Amino acid sequence: MGEVTISPFATINVKSHVPIMLELRASNYTKWSIFFLDMCGKFGLLRHIDGTAPPDPVDAPYAQNDCCVRTWLYGSVSESVLDFTMAPNQTVRQLWVAIENHIQVNKAPRSIYLSHEFHNMTQGDLSVEDYGKKMKVAADALRDVGHPITEATLVLNLMRGINKKFSNTADFIAGQKNITFTEALDQLQLKELRLANEDQVAAATALVAASNSAGCGSACRSSSTTTGAQRQQSQQ
Repeated sequence: MGEVTISPFATINVKSHVPIMLELRASNYTKWSIFFLDMCGKFGLLRHIDGTAPPDPVDAPYAQNDCCVRTWLYGSVSESVLDFTMAPNQTVRQLWVAIENHIQVNKAPRSIYLSHEFHNMTQGDLSVEDYGKKMKVAADALRDVGHPITEATLVLNLMRGINKKFSNTADFIAGQKNITFTEALDQLQLKELRLANEDQVAAATALVAASNSAGCGSACRSSSTTTGAQRQQSQQ
């Protein structure tokens, strides 16, 4: 028997290169696919996905590498996605196409839910940074289902759901032509820092005033008692 050669990709951990799991509900297909394709490109294995080189059953190294890439897919896709896409004796290319098709089929119903979520988003108790991240994730999810959000709409939606304490800043941002989402967030975060600083200064001032008042009260009571005693002595 000939010696079996192990593929150099057999021990590679997909999670070290693809840090997110493809989840249908998370609408993260675009981000996940970029990570996965970059990983395959890094190791020269893109042909297993794009179909430029059809599988050759006689080519043992190709078959081994195809198994490796297929295992990477198994390890970076949720079980709920695999339930609809996984089949016996699949090549990587066949599994990849099945995943793409499954994502496409679910675009229409997902877009309705995601659009409602995006257009009804408010800041609530979130920081400006967390609010911005949440909105950007929602916009990316809509892009993934074929409904990209323009920069102008993203900025306007950000202003619509911002807390009232940022009203003046929001009005100023709304009056700026061609302002980007990132620039709008930067201005809101700057205002947030100013408000937080004002609160700290007000709290420190109130603490000093309370301390002075307490000290004065004790000193005043002592002074009042001494004055009263002196008055009694003079009367005697």
